[in-house]
Amino acid sequence: MRAVHRRVPILSAFSLFVLFVSVGGIAQGPQSCSVTVALRVPTAANIFSAQQERALGDIEAELVESNYRAAHDDELAAHLNAVTGRVLAQFPRGQALVHVILIDTPEMEYFSVAPERIYITQKMVALLRNDGELAGLLGHELGHILAHQNAITVSQLFHEILGVNVVSGRRDVSEKLTRMFSSIERDTKLSRKAASIIDRQEGIHQNQADCVALYASAAAGFSPQAYAELFYRSAGTNGSGGSVLKDFFGATTSNLRRLREIKKTLKQLPRPGQEIVPVASPEFRTWQAAVIADPDLARR
Repeated sequence: MRAVHRRVPILSAFSLFVLFVSVGGIAQGPQSCSVTVALRVPTAANIFSAQQERALGDIEAELVESNYRAAHDDELAAHLNAVTGRVLAQFPRGQALVHVILIDTPEMEYFSVAPERIYITQKMVALLRNDGELAGLLGHELGHILAHQNAITVSQLFHEILGVNVVSGRRDVSEKLTRMFSSIERDTKLSRKAASIIDRQEGIHQNQADCVALYASAAAGFSPQAYAELFYRSAGTNGSGGSVLKDFFGATTSNLRRLREIKKTLKQLPRPGQEIVPVASPEFRTWQAAVIADPDLARR
């Protein structure tokens, strides 16, 4: 998920890619909340096998890290891994280890590169107020990963842009991805078509990922309300969820509709989960300060 959704009519190849690729000790111990995280089985077409999806993720990761500065620091990763481990433990066993990588971009954003990587920008870390917000955004991206949403979106792009409905090994996936980007770069109509596909898929996927974020946070002992508060600030909704009447007249933005769904889901959580209080632990503040000051991420 990008912190603020932006509609872009014509995209460069790399900006298109970034659009669709839409965790030491922790002082706050797990609080009591019995919640089951349920994932919907995706029904949309996915032409990637598990091995091919991993190859796709590796190729996308190379593209991200060749364009953005990444921090591979064990000390900074320790806190991320601790939070990620608690959230990931709420999902079905057998899920591959997910690597969370800090990068520097001009934006406050976070996104997943299926099926094993989540990227968080330094500016996004600076916006966070506690581990509950961090757990929520990680849960959101894990929702995307476990529903194979990146592979589904790429499958549809391959079908619509290239007329391709099957892939083979890594070299073939890389060749088709490159060919798709080149086609979009040359043809503004294809660029708009690709942006429309991504927008449509994002609309389908985001609400489910928000739901997963809330349930996974609560199940891991973090405050699900913290994720809602993060969304208030990052999406620019000012706490307003719009209304059905405004929806009818087209006056409600997608972020306002998402916020309304987040509020509904919060009310459906068991009472102990709703009552978990967000805590900004000293460990969190120390980690956040270290990320903000990290020279590998500081823009020159």
